[in-house]
Amino acid sequence: MSTRVKLISALAGVAALGAAAFISPLAADDRPERPDVILAQGKDGLPNSSPVDWVSYGDQVAVVDVTSEAEIPASAEEVAAGEGYIGRRITLDVGETVWSRPGAPTLPSTLSLVVDGWSFQGATRTPIALEQSSRLEPGHTYVLSLAKLSDGTWSALGSQSALPYDGDTIGAGEYQGQTVTTAQFDAAVKSHDKHAAKDGGYVSQGAEVIMESVAYLTVGKPVDYVETLLTTTDPNPVAEANFDLDPIARFEAVAGTDEPVETFCSIAAPLAVASASQFTSSELGGVLDQLVAKESGTDATDLGVLAAFHSGDDSLASQAGTVRPRVVANIEAQCGIEVGDLLPTSTAPAE
Repeated sequence: MSTRVKLISALAGVAALGAAAFISPLAADDRPERPDVILAQGKDGLPNSSPVDWVSYGDQVAVVDVTSEAEIPASAEEVAAGEGYIGRRITLDVGETVWSRPGAPTLPSTLSLVVDGWSFQGATRTPIALEQSSRLEPGHTYVLSLAKLSDGTWSALGSQSALPYDGDTIGAGEYQGQTVTTAQFDAAVKSHDKHAAKDGGYVSQGAEVIMESVAYLTVGKPVDYVETLLTTTDPNPVAEANFDLDPIARFEAVAGTDEPVETFCSIAAPLAVASASQFTSSELGGVLDQLVAKESGTDATDLGVLAAFHSGDDSLASQAGTVRPRVVANIEAQCGIEVGDLLPTSTAPAE
């Protein structure tokens, strides 16, 4: 097994709730004089980037100071091989509570966490940091999202749950094993946060709408801004209904929730006169085309003719006039709604 594979395997267990990526290392010219840092990749066990993630799966957000660190010895196999991974356990002093989930367990005044350690080859030891994550090093302050697990231990929520907070400013301090300025952190987040919106607060990925990261939204701000952001953010409703579970089980409940299944009638619902929806001819054709896939036989054929006509095939005008009453009757019978004459309700050009 290569050293790199060993490192990634070891890091998979560093944080119980995961480690993923949103940022690249700083340019070499921006790095302070200190030993190289190995940037490793991992996979988060929980979503932990956006404000919704923090309020859905986190229990507490607090200002913490890292006061000490201790080695977790390498395995006998690694020592014999002369290379491997040395783990690290840190002690945190918990300061100001920034946000608490309703009904959440109380944070103790000190915490002990297992975090990223070092790679070693012979006598050479190199710090390891997960991409887009702080190592949590002694002498630095952080705003940290924490969750209590079912075994009673506390954990950082994930790789993006720690914000550098030296000098009472988010973005100043330790990040990816480097001491960064707020400007450096800001530039890194804006350049690499794959969820950052181009013009506003949200960005669409397919049918999913993803909120910007907490780091993106709060860099350069005081901690009060984080408090306001989180207290005005609603959690995932399934997660909220399962706040009695630990965060891992809570996320499993969310992940196990079936997406609503589109039915013939759910697709047809906007066609109801009572919905007062406005459709151009092409938009109406699009809805009818979706209904075709839910039908078979003559009903599907009728829908297909009408869909094609409203999508621009004028050669089907006569057939469309013939099938329209049948399509109307079919939809109204199946769904219990009135769709009128099933004609366009808007002449505006489709966007």
